[in-house]
Order: sequence, then C-alpha cells, then structure tokens
Amino acid sequence: MKENKLSIQSSIIWNSTGSLIYLCTQWLISVLVVRIAGVETAGNFTLAMSVNNVFYSIATQGIRNYQVSDIKEKYSNGTYVGSRLIACIITVIICVGYCVIIQYSDGQKACIIAYCLFKISEAIYDVYAGICQKAWRMDYIGKSWIIKGIVTFAVFCGVLYISSDLFIAIIAMALSSYGVVFLYDIPKAKSLAHITINLRTKDNLLLMAECMPLLCYLILSTLISTIPRIFMERILGSYELGIYGSIATPTLIVQVGASYIFNPFLTLFAEKYNCGEIDSFWKTLKKCFLSITVLSVIALLGGRILGKWGLTILYGAEIAQYVYLLVPLIFCTILTAIVWFLCALLTVVREFRGLIIGNVMGTILSCVSSAVLLKIAGMQGASIALSVSLVAEIIFLWIYLKRKLKKIER
Repeated sequence: MKENKLSIQSSIIWNSTGSLIYLCTQWLISVLVVRIAGVETAGNFTLAMSVNNVFYSIATQGIRNYQVSDIKEKYSNGTYVGSRLIACIITVIICVGYCVIIQYSDGQKACIIAYCLFKISEAIYDVYAGICQKAWRMDYIGKSWIIKGIVTFAVFCGVLYISSDLFIAIIAMALSSYGVVFLYDIPKAKSLAHITINLRTKDNLLLMAECMPLLCYLILSTLISTIPRIFMERILGSYELGIYGSIATPTLIVQVGASYIFNPFLTLFAEKYNCGEIDSFWKTLKKCFLSITVLSVIALLGGRILGKWGLTILYGAEIAQYVYLLVPLIFCTILTAIVWFLCALLTVVREFRGLIIGNVMGTILSCVSSAVLLKIAGMQGASIALSVSLVAEIIFLWIYLKRKLKKIER
C-alpha cells in the first residue's frame, strides 16, 4: 500500500510545474474561445467561470489545508472523501437552484451548470490530491495537473471548433476531466493510503462544522472578485463581460506568481509564531512583501509598455483597443495577492474572527461599489470597485494581524 516518499524539493517542483501548466492551458482556453467562437461566447464562458468560482468554494469547503495538516489523523481519508462527495452533491443542487432563480438566458444557464460539473471534477480531485500531498508524493499531483491540462484543453478546443457550441464543449471538457480523476488520480491515491469512503453523517458533520470558518472565508473571498463581473453582465451585457474577462485572464499570472513567493514560507511563519519569535515573524513578512512589490512593479511596467502589443497577439485588434483596462486589472491582481497573503497569515495565527470580518466588509463594499461605479465608469468601474473593496479588506486584515501578534509579544 505504501510507496516511498519523494524529497520535499522534488515534490514542490513537480507540484509547481504541474499547477503552472494547468493554469496556462486554462488560460489558453479563455484566449481561444474568443478566436474560435467570438466575444459574445467568450462573455458567456467568463460568466460561467465567474459564477462557479463561488460554487467551487462550497464544494471544496476550504478543507484542503486542514486535511494536509491533520498529522494525527483525527479524521480518516475516507471521511475527507465522503464529506467532499456530500459537499459536491449539495453544490450541484445549489447551482441548479441559482440558475432557476436568476434571469439568465437558457444558453447561459446550461453553460453555468455544465461548468459546475467540470469544477466538481476538480473538487473531487482536490481531496485525493490532499492524500498524495500528505504522503509527500506531490509528483502524482503535478503529473495529474499536466495530464488534465493537456487533455481538457485539447478536448474543449477541438469540440468547440467542430460544434461551435459552448455547452457541448464544456460538457466534453468535464467528461475528460472525470476520466483523468478515475483513471489516474484515485488509483494513485489508493496506492499511498487505505481509502474506504465514509458517508456516516456524524463524522462528516463534525468535519464540516470544524472547518466552517474556512469555508465562510473562502466563499466571501471568492465573492469579492466575482461580484463586479456578475454586476457587469447584468448592467453592461455579455459582450462587455467577454472583453473584460479576456483582458483579465493573462493578469492572473501575476496573482499566482505572488502566491508562489509566499506559500513556501507559511510553514516557517507557523513555526515562528508558535515559538513566540515575533520579531523573526515580522522580518520574514517584510521579505515576502518586498518580493511581491518587485513582482508588482515589473508587472505594471510590462502591462504599460507591452500591453497593446500582447493583447493584439493574443486576441486581435477587437480586444486590443480596450488596452486601457489592462493596468487597472493588473493592479487588482496585485491587491488580491496581498489579500491572499494576509488571509493565509491570519489562518496561521488562528485569527478566524478577523478573517471573516475582513472578508465580510470586502464583500459588502464589492456589492455597493459595483452597483454604483459600473453605471458611472462602464467596464473600468468593475476594476475600481474591486480595488476599493480589496484596499478596505487589506486594512482590516492588517489591523487584526497586528493585534494578534501584539498579544503574543506581551
């Protein structure tokens, strides 16, 4: 049953490489939707992705970090898998209910539900990836991301090109993703650990209840960036959302790149905090912020100087004429990366109250500012609204982090 552990360095390299390749293939899908099917279809695809960011949070429950740190195995692998399956079923029901209530076109509703089924495959994979990570076989995770990225990219683009039907293309992508999960991910996880799916209500409810604060944070955090896009579709239309989403997609590289800077340090932060070495905690935090600042300056300058040229190559002149949206969007991704960092630190120091309050404030501001600014500033209003929300959230999170650390210093 057990297999030899991989070195920490090799595991991290495999995981980072696989995640980056998958990110690139998903990004290329967003690019090619515009090329293959046009801006209107790209808008519907962006809508389906944006709405399902929230549903994916519900499906994963924010449990992954808890799962991989459960060294004493308070909950069995089977319980983690069982709770994930229950959460996925609930998520699909909520998604269907949302589509019944909200006034989208039938085609948009079909695409949202289809994309939800695709994201459910990722949620199921995530819990088995947690088992591999816990066993330090992250090479399996990296290889899975690579396989899944290439297969889903080829299937989606091929089907969309042949059928010109976004719904059919998303369904085909979902089926190919499930194929990788059942043929590769689950067998690899079972080679590392004993897994008997546990659907006992008591065990699953205890796990879900214990991780409820993390689920709430994850949903709220996702909502903050999703709300401006939902308002945009309602106020401006799918065409504008397609343009905005297309320009926003490449900027995610900055956000993910920043997470690669601070994620490896989270264990170190936890060690410093638990040992009471607060001065060292602050020094490490400053180093991370400095690295994020350097990356931010490079990204902003690159967007300013090379933005129109890059958008023309990726999408053509139709999208490139909206280059003025690029730099504000890059700024938004930088702010989002800082929020991710601060939220991770609050999780490390177990300041869940501040985590929730900060994200609640950000969500409220995102709703109010999006409703107002999109009518005043058009597409640019979405970026302004998101920036306002994220800056306010950063201030709240920072205040709670300083308070928590001062208590330890005393």
